[in-house]
Amino acid sequence: MAKHRSFKLDKFLKAIDPQLRSEYFSKWEITFPEEINFDDDGFDGFWEGIEEAKRLAIEEELHCINDTADKARDCLERAVREFDIPTVEDETSETTAMRVFLHSEEAFSLAFDFWLYYHIFSEKLSHHKFQNVQPDFSRVKVAQFKAAVESYFKDCGKSEHCDIRFRTDGDKQIFLVARGDFRKTHLVFNDQKGKTDINSFRPAKEDMLVFNKRNNVLSLSIRSRGDDDKKKYIEIFGKAFFGLDEIDESTLNETLVVLDPIKNRTFDYNGNEQIEAVKLTAVDAKLRGGALRLLLKSGDLTKAIQGFGLGSDGAEYVSAKLKFLIKRDGKKSKQIAVEIKPPENSKVPEKKEKKIIEDYLREQGVLLE
Repeated sequence: MAKHRSFKLDKFLKAIDPQLRSEYFSKWEITFPEEINFDDDGFDGFWEGIEEAKRLAIEEELHCINDTADKARDCLERAVREFDIPTVEDETSETTAMRVFLHSEEAFSLAFDFWLYYHIFSEKLSHHKFQNVQPDFSRVKVAQFKAAVESYFKDCGKSEHCDIRFRTDGDKQIFLVARGDFRKTHLVFNDQKGKTDINSFRPAKEDMLVFNKRNNVLSLSIRSRGDDDKKKYIEIFGKAFFGLDEIDESTLNETLVVLDPIKNRTFDYNGNEQIEAVKLTAVDAKLRGGALRLLLKSGDLTKAIQGFGLGSDGAEYVSAKLKFLIKRDGKKSKQIAVEIKPPENSKVPEKKEKKIIEDYLREQGVLLE
């Protein structure tokens, strides 16, 4: 499960409404001291007094609640609206996040899943376009997809079970898959026995699939090193929702991202009414038929790149990085780095600026979908 390293437990708990804080710990059969002082050692004493296994479980849970408060206020507000959760004007994000969590598992799951979608998994996706399909996302078809995914990972020895959540966001159908991976065995030191021991465990993985009904493009963020899982997801998705017995090669390999405008110097780095400028900061290219690999990095390669022979017909661009300077009223422009890697990958972070950047990449002929 994605988590931020900046999490500070005492700071998070201090920002929560005291009544909600007490209600949360009461669910763990723990009484939170009303007189606790977060500025001295009082909290540390309380925290260390909780049994270790329970303490670790609570910290994991609070870490997830903190992430939604810290980075996903919009997702929390969506859950508040959809589940009609009462809030207080100008309350802290930490308090709102705890309200949603205490309301129900369904409410918090909605907020957390959309946080994963907007802020974590959507940063790096592969895109695959289906031609001439009529999607059917009925309950029966969703159940068919879930069963097939679980069966696949079980058969290949990665996961006995999967937790699959289905969400809808406008024209987009979103599937979040929590699953296991191949078991790992580590040599650990057992303090109770005073000697080494063997610890076997199954690492957790989380994948995301997003289908856009507007253009029939399936976007995936898969936590696997190879392409086998990605290909299988596409096959299962096509079978369940489109009735396809076979996936066309163009869907698996179709180019949705190209670097020709950057290579041919037709890309406009001057920006528009929303973008102050764009800078080319890195290029990975093959020269002489692949005999030479060249990786260039700089604050701005826009003018210098021709001196390296990367505009010639013999150069093959593998990837490039762009820095977008997004205009902000009364503030310094916000810098956002974007990685472009054909044939189907693009890394565009930040939900708020994502549409601005993707629209510009489409206008410049880099993003084709």
